[in-house]
Amino acid sequence: MEIVHLPPRLRAKRDHRAIAYRGRSLIEDEVIRYVVTGLRVIRSPDDPVALGAFARAVLSEHFLQEVLAATAAPPDSADFLESVRQLARRRPHHDPDTKKLWRFVYQVENLRALARSRHSVAALVDEILSQSIGPYRNVLEERHDELSDPLEFPGAVALAARLRKAIDAETPIVIEAQGGVGIALRGMLIAAGVRHVPRGMAPGSAETLRKVDSLTLFKALQVLHAGESTPLPRYVTFDFETTDKDVATCGVVEVGAARVVNGEIVDTYHTLVNPYQPIAAEATKKAHGYTDADVKDAPSFAEILPQFRAFVGDDILIAHNGQSFDIPVLRRLAAGREGVDDLVFYDTLPLVRSLSRESGSQENVAARLGIDVGRAHHALDDAVTLAKVYRELEKQRAVRARKAVLADVLDYLAIGMALEGDGPERSAEWKMLLDKARYRAMGRYSDSLEFYETEREITRADAPPIEELIDLLGGQALRTRLAADPDPSERYPAALARLRNLMEPSPPDPLSPSGRGGTMDQIDRLLERVALSSTSGGAEVSRNRVTLLTLHSTKGLEFSRVYVVGVEDYQVPGYHETEKNLEAEIAEARRLLYVGMTRARDRLVLTRVTDRFGRSSGGSRFLEEMGLAVTV
Repeated sequence: MEIVHLPPRLRAKRDHRAIAYRGRSLIEDEVIRYVVTGLRVIRSPDDPVALGAFARAVLSEHFLQEVLAATAAPPDSADFLESVRQLARRRPHHDPDTKKLWRFVYQVENLRALARSRHSVAALVDEILSQSIGPYRNVLEERHDELSDPLEFPGAVALAARLRKAIDAETPIVIEAQGGVGIALRGMLIAAGVRHVPRGMAPGSAETLRKVDSLTLFKALQVLHAGESTPLPRYVTFDFETTDKDVATCGVVEVGAARVVNGEIVDTYHTLVNPYQPIAAEATKKAHGYTDADVKDAPSFAEILPQFRAFVGDDILIAHNGQSFDIPVLRRLAAGREGVDDLVFYDTLPLVRSLSRESGSQENVAARLGIDVGRAHHALDDAVTLAKVYRELEKQRAVRARKAVLADVLDYLAIGMALEGDGPERSAEWKMLLDKARYRAMGRYSDSLEFYETEREITRADAPPIEELIDLLGGQALRTRLAADPDPSERYPAALARLRNLMEPSPPDPLSPSGRGGTMDQIDRLLERVALSSTSGGAEVSRNRVTLLTLHSTKGLEFSRVYVVGVEDYQVPGYHETEKNLEAEIAEARRLLYVGMTRARDRLVLTRVTDRFGRSSGGSRFLEEMGLAVTV
């Protein structure tokens, strides 16, 4: 074991930094995770574990599940990046999820090249922080519940049909002179990939757009570019009813599953299960209603597992809130058995949360969708309900995709809307779109204002000058601020302070030709210190890493080897509890120790000492209760 010596300022247990750490915002955690996973890709560009951690940092949970369901390679495999690339090529070009896939590919490639262009770990961190942090976001997706479906916009649907006919026939599309608005509309068409959009009137036949407003054209282009919905062709929904709610120790009392092919339920599986442990009274009363007597003659989970596995076959297993309960329960009870490691899971809860801000429970989602839940909290009924719920969720996701497509033409939409002018007749959707889109038009990555100015000069259109347009969009001060290079110290001061606190104080040596050198060594040390100083999601990416956890936080996890350190009366349960003989606290400590012990798949090691700092450690009642011999 390598001992990593932390700077003295990191050793304090209760100084102001430790207090700030406990109360730090989720944004700071997100930033640290993003930097750490990015540095791991830079440090080990061909390490699939590092690549998988970065994917989890930048792809939202529900979208990553979509990627895994559509590709053959998990994120920690050597083929994952190429699988993402192939998936992006198969998907519709303008689909927002397709753009996220390509962004991931390009960002990984850029990270791999950064080590050659930056010669200090501080410069690498600054470069990473200059980018957009966290999961890829689309402003239209984030506000989809405030947007109308383009297919419910009659004028947009009719205009889309005209555009489709002209595009297929390669007929020029001409915008009637509408001053500056016409310039914005032409820019929107070009930015959306329409090829034949000449200035002014075209010779011969042409599709001329007269008195078209910016929002209608935007919605029409969304109708044109929205890809076909591609739900999973087949899958199996499943549900467990259990003895209690403890993921680490519960037994299964009922299994239900439904096979779905092309959206229709074609087969089901159901069985009661004898858990060989008592069913909690609360589970009987408030959940499934089963008693010990109901399942005493049922087969064990080990007996029904081969049948369940055969029923699933090669299909994806879908559960609601599955990653928090059903899936870890299945993995725990089926650990070491053939065929279990090949299962692919999908949890519908992240998708529900991405689509709605309302309650995510399956019963409430089903109620909102008008789906009869049957006997709730009975495994087969819940599995059938989930199959119907997921089918409707796929439809909602297709609607959201239509609402979110073509976010990259929002800058031209903003110009057109700003020139059209606000007013009391404008809808809340119109106002929200202008408010969000103007930031894109004024931002450093848009050339829409330059396009407007150039077209105005060439066509001599009766359009407001660029200065007036900028005022309509928010003013020159806003444009200057948005166009400036982002300063990480201003955007993420707390996260950058933490990272700089962990960096080497001395300047690094130049990179050596072999790739080993000052910067790489400093990256290694920074990553080690981050791993020791926090539990950030970005730190836990190495298969060989030793993870330090409290017994409380091991719930629901599994490890090949588990070492429980300090199984002594004055540590577990504790000095006060032992001396005062606090039975409730001792019983809770005994339960926690059991949870920690059951986290081991291959090897469990419990340790104790006789004395600590010259004082008795208080004995080892729990070890003695289990009849375990103490070895030296």
